[in-house]
Amino acid sequence: MMNLYRNITVLICISFLGNGAFAVSAKESVPAVKEIEKGRSLVQTIKLDDYVKNLKSDQILEKMDSTGKGNPDIFVIFHKNEDGTRTLMMQLFDLNRDQKVDLGKHFEKGKLVRTEADLDFDGKVDVVSEYDSQSSELKKKTQADGDTNIWKYYFHNEIRKKEVDRNADGKADMWVYYRNGKVTRTEVDQNFDGKVIRIEGPLNPSKGKKTVAN
Repeated sequence: MMNLYRNITVLICISFLGNGAFAVSAKESVPAVKEIEKGRSLVQTIKLDDYVKNLKSDQILEKMDSTGKGNPDIFVIFHKNEDGTRTLMMQLFDLNRDQKVDLGKHFEKGKLVRTEADLDFDGKVDVVSEYDSQSSELKKKTQADGDTNIWKYYFHNEIRKKEVDRNADGKADMWVYYRNGKVTRTEVDQNFDGKVIRIEGPLNPSKGKKTVAN
């Protein structure tokens, strides 16, 4: 019951903070996310604690304790503007209370533009989600677990394409296309030799019409 109470408290704080009430006008854009370099998924090299530990001279950090036990679990970073105002840049959350940041939310002009999440609490970011700064719609999601890299692309919050790197060499070797939530076509490089097989519908070795795509 106590864990449930704590989770509800954090969700309430996330909802309150996520409305961008503190934001004025953004002067700094969120840095682009590098994904693949020399076969590695770089989302797993993002260290969420660094945002709190390595503050810049024009940044302000506020800490909050949602449990009242003396250990802050919510961190809010503002950009200090020249006119004395401040702009919301980031919200960071320690969801499992281990004194390490597990979720980061980045803002531009009061709008959520990116989230970075460590889902298994091992200190490595597993999922990066990117949002449209105008509509707040989900555009892209990058997932990594050290063995597989997955990129999902969205249009009006609906998944349209998924790319999968099954051997973690930094290159997609399976492509899945969607419409209305259903798989319409799958393309796969089964042997990682550059020869792509096209399948109408989802991947199933015993079913579906196969053609050589290239």
